[in-house]
Amino acid sequence: MMHHLRKLLVLGVNELLARGEVQLDGPSKNDHDDYGHIFCDIAGENSVVAWTNIGSQELRVSVWWKYDHEKHPQKDAPGNAQECFRTSRPLAKEQHYPKFVGAFASGWLERETGKYLQGRGPTGIFDKYVRRNELDALKQLADPIPAGFASEGDLH
Repeated sequence: MMHHLRKLLVLGVNELLARGEVQLDGPSKNDHDDYGHIFCDIAGENSVVAWTNIGSQELRVSVWWKYDHEKHPQKDAPGNAQECFRTSRPLAKEQHYPKFVGAFASGWLERETGKYLQGRGPTGIFDKYVRRNELDALKQLADPIPAGFASEGDLH
């Protein structure tokens, strides 16, 4: 059985691959961009999947599940205070997370010497948060099938 946050990461990477935003054999389709994000549906919930090229053919992938942009306290903030999805966790203070996001997690997708999400189980997952009462919903999600990569692998 796959770790509940790893399920989100696999679903997020699958979505990025399906849309052609990232590739397993090199840089994203917009190779001049080192980062990006998409709004999508993951397991029936509004979500954001963000990625950042961290070098050596690795991507940091972050999934924000049950995301409600209208409730984000910085949705209308000016300039750099506005949410930009370039970080693995929201810019808002942690006390505000329960208002606009159900869970988030980040991990590294290794593309150079393997094609896998780094670590096993919860190891290799960072900047993680699960809103109270969401854990059971995450655990009940079926284990997703990775689209051309392994859900677990070495941790560099």
